Amino acid sequence: MSGQSVINENSIMEGLRRAFRSDGTASGDFTLRDPIPLGNGKTINGASSAEIREIVARLNSAKSKSESSFQWENEAEFSLVALDQIGAFDRFFEDKAFEGQGDNPVTFKVGKPSREFAAYLLCKFVENPALLTSPRTRMILNRMRQGIDRNALSYDPVAGDSLFDVIAGGLRATTLQITAAKSRADFEALANSFLFHAAYNTDAAARIGLETMFRPQAIQRVRRSQNGFFDAPRQTYDADLVHHYLMGVAAEIPLLEYLAYYHIAEHFFGKVFNEDLIDQVRSSITDPSFSARRDKDINSIIKIVTKIKGQIKDEGGMNEQRSLKLVLDKFVNIPRLVADLNAYDVSLVDHYANSDVPFAGASKVSLGANDEEAVRSAIAKRIYKVRNALVHAKEGELPKYAPFAHDEELAREIPLMRFAAEQIVIAQGKVL
Repeated sequence: MSGQSVINENSIMEGLRRAFRSDGTASGDFTLRDPIPLGNGKTINGASSAEIREIVARLNSAKSKSESSFQWENEAEFSLVALDQIGAFDRFFEDKAFEGQGDNPVTFKVGKPSREFAAYLLCKFVENPALLTSPRTRMILNRMRQGIDRNALSYDPVAGDSLFDVIAGGLRATTLQITAAKSRADFEALANSFLFHAAYNTDAAARIGLETMFRPQAIQRVRRSQNGFFDAPRQTYDADLVHHYLMGVAAEIPLLEYLAYYHIAEHFFGKVFNEDLIDQVRSSITDPSFSARRDKDINSIIKIVTKIKGQIKDEGGMNEQRSLKLVLDKFVNIPRLVADLNAYDVSLVDHYANSDVPFAGASKVSLGANDEEAVRSAIAKRIYKVRNALVHAKEGELPKYAPFAHDEELAREIPLMRFAAEQIVIAQGKVL
């Protein structure tokens, strides 16, 4: 039930009021100010309280629920997110049904949401203040209102006679509806099977999940400048770092976003690692107790270098976690990092202090601790373990990141990596 909206008559009614800018009700029904004309000569005047109660009961009777799915005894519905930029999946599969065979045949249908799922999505973006005030939500609501306009070229006539059919069309969301002849408990496996089969045969890919427009974390971007206050840059930045940063900002998949920001820190691993080795040797030979005439003092230098070379050999390269920590030491200011996190989401600092990352085996980080050295070490450890979970996926190794299944957890780790990466980029800037 993680991420599930509260679904009741009040939440649906509030969604209808906001979507259609109407407060008109009669006997508990939702009444539109202006009836909606349909292509069949009928009109829709609103939604009855009986229909709303029926939808609520249907959604709450699901045996299994998640942020992006409802599953009943012999049917299920999953929200889908296309993984291409040109809508190939929706165009190929929209409103098509595919029937299976066997003793318990299964039917797969891709298209606009059911009335029930449309009502759920209405609750989803209505319940969160950040979604309600976002430009994207305003766009969704305007699109829905345009969709019911008889003169709107983009709107297809509603096949049914329910206001929730209008909502389903206006949201432009896509769902996969699966129906079985008998009761089943493996609908998610069936959904993933269909998505693999579709991608294998058509190169059109989609995944189970909510589109970004319904996910508050995805639209709560840090906006340091409002329109009218944006000014010209005062520094130039390293092109490689900028390209990694732009890839992260543009990425729709959390895994790619996280790794793009991580690559910014990784860019300096070799440099800081070598600098650290030089500093250790320099510190030893410039110490007043050091004498080039004493063999034991020369041996102490040799031990430092040998130890580092041994670590490199054992680990197949430099110690990346230590290198990450050195990068944080060199470029990242902890108070500024905390301030950026608080400006983005005031709950994140407490989240990092009180929650580990199960899919990565990463420990808690108390960003407000007085010992900044310890804080940077803890940050480096958490970031590095998350990175390892993303890039290593050997069978049987635990913990392990599961694509899409852990995206919600990973999304909460991205701000820590992003804001650290931003400071690294800015630290390399050259004044114009």
